[in-house]
Formats: sequence, C-alpha cells, structure tokens
Amino acid sequence: MHTLTIVTIEFAATAHLMMSLVMFRFARRSVNYLSQAWIMLLICLMYCGALFFVFTREIPSLGFLHPALLIYLLACSYLQSIYPLGLCMPGYLQWGRMWKYAAPALALIFIYIVGALLGSGFARVYELSDVGQYLLSGDILLRFAALGLSGYYIANIFFLPHRLMRRFELPRDLIAYGAALGIVSLYFVILTLNFNLIGLTIYILFFTVVNMFLFFRIMRPVLDSMSYPVIREIETPPSEAELTISETDDFNRANLVRFEALEYLMQKEKPFTDVLFTRDKLCRLSGFNRHLVLQCLRSQGYNDVHEYISRYRVAELRKMIDEGAITDLRQVDRVGFRTLKTAVGCFERYENLSLSDYLR
Repeated sequence: MHTLTIVTIEFAATAHLMMSLVMFRFARRSVNYLSQAWIMLLICLMYCGALFFVFTREIPSLGFLHPALLIYLLACSYLQSIYPLGLCMPGYLQWGRMWKYAAPALALIFIYIVGALLGSGFARVYELSDVGQYLLSGDILLRFAALGLSGYYIANIFFLPHRLMRRFELPRDLIAYGAALGIVSLYFVILTLNFNLIGLTIYILFFTVVNMFLFFRIMRPVLDSMSYPVIREIETPPSEAELTISETDDFNRANLVRFEALEYLMQKEKPFTDVLFTRDKLCRLSGFNRHLVLQCLRSQGYNDVHEYISRYRVAELRKMIDEGAITDLRQVDRVGFRTLKTAVGCFERYENLSLSDYLR
C-alpha cells in the first residue's frame, strides 16, 4: 500500500506540473491563465514535498486532526476557493483581495512553522477521546482554528461559482465544478478526522482527476479556436503515374498525392451528398484501402474519415444556404446529413456559428 501511495503522489505531482506548464505557456498570450498556472504549480510543489517525506520514512498513523493534514487542507481549500476567479478576470486584479483572504491561513501556517523551528512538539492525539486531555494546549486550539478556517474556504468553493455566475458571463457547468471540488475537499476533512492510507490514495486520485477535468475545460476555448484544414480546390486529379512515382520516392509526397485524389473526387462528384455515403464507399470510389485513406487524411490535419466527410457536408450546406438553394433546416439531407441534430452539431463545430442563426 505504501508503494501504491508513492506512485499515486508521483502521478499527481506530474499531472499538476504538466497542467501548470501548459497554462504558463498560454499565459504569455492571455494573462487570464496566470492564476490557474500558479495554483497548479503550488499544488505540484506540495505533492513534491509529500514525496520527499514519504520516500525518507514510513507514513505513520497520523491520528485525529494531525497538523500536517490540516496545513495541506488549509492550503488546498484556499487555492481551490480562488480558482474560479481566474476564469473571469486575471489574478493580478484580485491580488490585494487574495492576500487579505489568505492572511488568516498564512498566520496559522506561520505559527506552526515557528513552533516547529523552536522545537515545540505536537500533542499526542490519535482519537477524539484524546482531545480532552490536551484541550487547552496551543496545538489543539490551532488545529480547531485550522479546521474551522478550512471549512470557511470550502464553503466558498461551493458558493463562489454561484456569485460569479450572477456577475460574469461564465459557463453554467462552473457550478458543477465547484461542487466537485467542494466534495473532494470535504472528503479530505473526513481523512483528517480518521486518517488511513487507502483513503489518502483515493483522495489524491479524485483530486487530480477533478483538476484535470477543470484544466481541459479551461483549455476548451483554445481548442475550439484552432482552425480546421482548409478545403483547397483541385482542378485536375493526379495521374496514375504520379501516384506510382510518389509511392516509391517519398512517403509524405505519396500521402499528399493520394489526398489530392480524394479532394478531386469529393469536389467534382460530391458523393458525400448521399446520406448513406461512408468510409467504405469512399475507399471503393478512390481505390485506396482504409489504411491509406486514413493515413493521407491525417497527414493533412484531419482526425478521421468521418470528420473529413462532415467537413465537406458543412461546406456544401453553407454554400447552398448562401445561394438560397436551402431555405429550411429540414433540407439538410440534401447535403448528406441524415438528421438535423447531426447537421446542427457539425455546423457549430466547424463554422463556430449557429446553423439556425446563419440560415436566418
């Protein structure tokens, strides 16, 4: 179990480092990513510190409200409660508020660090029943203060997205993200009350998965802004001789020539307007097998054959709307779409426009 915990912490540290580096890269173009980048880096550093501790000794029974767990809970709940702020405005605009908001947590952590440096030991509390013996000691009072402050930050994890939704144009699923982060934080509170190694490993996995989900959600606008391959007009198809020569001389050239052959076929014959047109029919018409078709499409930036066919259907749909040949959404089958739902989804994906709005 100890080895599994080490591997899990290594995975969490690596994942958060990767996310922070990507966000720092994007922050060079948009400062909105900067606060998330720092949050992910700080979490990575905390896991690196935990790795050093775990590698050098066995994980002891940390008992009831152990300070090490509470300090981690305090830091993570604070960082996660300010996480949504960076989605609506750059972190530097919140700098003063963030320091003020963090002041109680920083004060508690500072007191613990000073106490540790001065040789102050922790009270030997392993169960709730042990608290009464040390109830008035400074350590126990600090523990309950840290737990209460963490509860305040966790409450904000749940409530802050609701407040932001009323003031900013933010995706509605931000509330679900806040709920997920809050639930994970509450799970760690349970661990501080009744620590066990299996529970810690499960927490680290859940915490990392939620952060990765948030990371990919934040990156979605970047992915959506990436352009799809441009459809180039092909006036004459490549000859059999060109295909043969390219296949023997140059792998990349061969893929380009095959792709041009597919482009000519799609542009001149327009087989995609048949709702039953599929990858297999494209292979039969072109004379290439599935592997070669997929290979040449991916060499030009397409993900798969389905995307390639859908791109042509969307382009033809837009053209026919512009020309007035299509005036009703129920006519999408004329360009090969079997259902209106598929047409709407593909049009919004490739054109970044609403099909109904464009038709109007």
